[in-house]
Amino acid sequence: MQSDQYKRDIANLDKAAGKLRDDIGKQEKIAGAARVEAAKKRQAASKATSDSMRNSYLRNAKTQDDRIAAAEKKIGELQGKLGTNAGNRATKEVSLRSALGREQSSADRAAAQRQRKDKTAQAIADRAAVKRRETERAHARELGRLGSSTVRHVVLPAPEPEKLRVLYLTASPATEGAVPLRVDAEVNNVLKTLRGARYRDLIELNVRPAAAIQDVLDGLNDHRPHVVHFSGHAGGGLLFDNADVVDPGEFLLSYEKFARILKATDHSPRLIVLNACETLEGAELMLEAAPVVIAMSSSVGDASAGIFAAQFYGGIGAAQSIGAAMDQASAMVEVALPDEPDLAVVRCVEGVDPYEVRLIETE
Repeated sequence: MQSDQYKRDIANLDKAAGKLRDDIGKQEKIAGAARVEAAKKRQAASKATSDSMRNSYLRNAKTQDDRIAAAEKKIGELQGKLGTNAGNRATKEVSLRSALGREQSSADRAAAQRQRKDKTAQAIADRAAVKRRETERAHARELGRLGSSTVRHVVLPAPEPEKLRVLYLTASPATEGAVPLRVDAEVNNVLKTLRGARYRDLIELNVRPAAAIQDVLDGLNDHRPHVVHFSGHAGGGLLFDNADVVDPGEFLLSYEKFARILKATDHSPRLIVLNACETLEGAELMLEAAPVVIAMSSSVGDASAGIFAAQFYGGIGAAQSIGAAMDQASAMVEVALPDEPDLAVVRCVEGVDPYEVRLIETE
């Protein structure tokens, strides 16, 4: 672990600091002894009875002065090294705290993931138990029917599962300073992925390119979507197209107003996906319109957004839970773009676990 290396570095710096302090102490003793000796020689020179003896004592005193100066110079150098050592140690302390924080966060995420997997496994076991009990009751009813005096054969067609309806809104309006987005390529990749999905016949993708505000309401009324997906630019809200073919431009719709539009229906969506830069700030408002919201915590590039969307709907098309499909999408982004941060974040209303919510039911 990186924190262990920082601890070893700090221990080595402490050891080096101790040696520097010992060396400073030695030099201070040398300087002290030289001062005493120099004083003695000068006192003896003052009492000398001849010039030759006086000069000899003074030369000895000068030698001691030189030793004092050399020792003090060495002390200055050692104190400078000790100051550098202290600065390096402070830097290592900061790095150690950061490493410990990262390692604790990693451990917390791993624990949370294990807990989610345990809950998912328990939910699967509970559903299996319920299904087994229903099968047993059905078998008992059939035995009772066969044992009655009147036998009737009634064949009821199995109900067809409802298709998952996705309203896919894309917008990359022609705006000064805004970089055009490859939202068309993103949708194309999603369609290709869904064509190969196991339950592709249970998904209905309704795409609204160059989406304007009216397209949101029309999509809600025409398709009654279970999922509302937006791909495009964002910044304090979502940038829709102004629907003007002569003078094209943008229309910034705040998150609050977008949530109000999505609530204006008798058939509320189950999931909102905001595949745009820094949309996490609007996630809490979106929870007023849907129980589960996926948003991006920072700026997201075309490649990252396209890979995430294609793999996410690939997971949904395999009847995976929202949480599992999101994990698959984030993993694919990490494999394809290892330098890209993990930006996708899921938010849910209280009591809803994304790892227990499946948008496609196969049973």
